[in-house]
Amino acid sequence: MPRELDETWQMLDDFAEVARLAHMQDDHKQALAALCELAMKVVEGDHASITTVNRGKFAPVASTSDLPNQVDGIQYTSGEGPCLDAAQIADGVRINDLATDTRWPTFGHKTSSELGMHSMVAAVRPVSEDVVSAVNVYAARVDAFTEEHETLLSIFASTAAGTLRVAHHDDRAKHLERALHTSRRIGVALGILMNSRRVSLEQAWDLLSKASQDQNIKLSVLAAQVLETGSLEPPAGD
Repeated sequence: MPRELDETWQMLDDFAEVARLAHMQDDHKQALAALCELAMKVVEGDHASITTVNRGKFAPVASTSDLPNQVDGIQYTSGEGPCLDAAQIADGVRINDLATDTRWPTFGHKTSSELGMHSMVAAVRPVSEDVVSAVNVYAARVDAFTEEHETLLSIFASTAAGTLRVAHHDDRAKHLERALHTSRRIGVALGILMNSRRVSLEQAWDLLSKASQDQNIKLSVLAAQVLETGSLEPPAGD
């Protein structure tokens, strides 16, 4: 009994550390990979992965080996499987024997016969309005997972979804920052043209747009040129 208690406390400590990394670390992929590894150990599976699903199209995020990617390939080719139906699965799914499961018979048969996996448990959580994430664990033995395993995996799924939301917002923030930076450069370039050409804002925009089309270069690149040289004309020698 003391050994089991020690293992439980160790699992909680490990999970707390991974959760901390997942929400504080800049490298979200590394945090999700660590989360994936711990989920496999806690749920006592042989392989694990985290995937995102957007309107039936899913993409791998992290995995403990290449096998989950092969499982995804079977889902693609067979046109069936839990990831393809993830949006309709409220919390997750547990498959005791992939070889005989009737919900996704082709997927189950191929996964068991070709890859040697006979059990699967997955927990699904929303990431955004259109995207859900799933933490999937596979095992070679039949009846590998229990309701307790499903409960444990749901905790990992919630943490994974939260991490993916953070990563998504970080990406949006970076894109917005780049867009604002580009917009500021274009705004300054328009101001330079208005002053040097003695034209209105609308006329300056027309000049910038036309030069961009005539020279076949992006507005942002042309704006940077105006900031550097004060001119819409390409540098001599170009």
